[in-house]
Amino acid sequence: MSGVSIRRAGESDVSRVLVLAREFMHGIATDEERVSILKDSLKDSNYELWVAEVNGEMAGFIDLWVIRDFCHGGKLSYIQNLYMTPKYRRQGVGSKLLQKIIDRAEEKGVLEIHVVTGFDNEPAVQLYKKHGLTKESLQLEKEF
Repeated sequence: MSGVSIRRAGESDVSRVLVLAREFMHGIATDEERVSILKDSLKDSNYELWVAEVNGEMAGFIDLWVIRDFCHGGKLSYIQNLYMTPKYRRQGVGSKLLQKIIDRAEEKGVLEIHVVTGFDNEPAVQLYKKHGLTKESLQLEKEF
């Protein structure tokens, strides 16, 4: 797809990313909560948010957290969110975002990259597998 731009997001992108976050997880958090957390995260050197634009239109985003793990003796990375607007799904844009994050994780010297998705999210599972991520463990969670 032509006209695709992948770039690191900054504070000036918060309002545009917020629109996509509402689509991604409708009703989960207030706009104020999301903005506050995102602005704080963007200041953290262990966090990166990348956006995809297609001909100037915000098409999706992906983010990466890097942590130090003493048991592994190095850094691990986590993709917390990957979202593409329905209009731009299955056109290779999400794949470009994911590859950017994989490249950034390698540049940062991480030992592993982790991502979680729903059991029934087959398009995401296939995307992750296409980029070399494999099922290695089961993540369990408890909501509060």
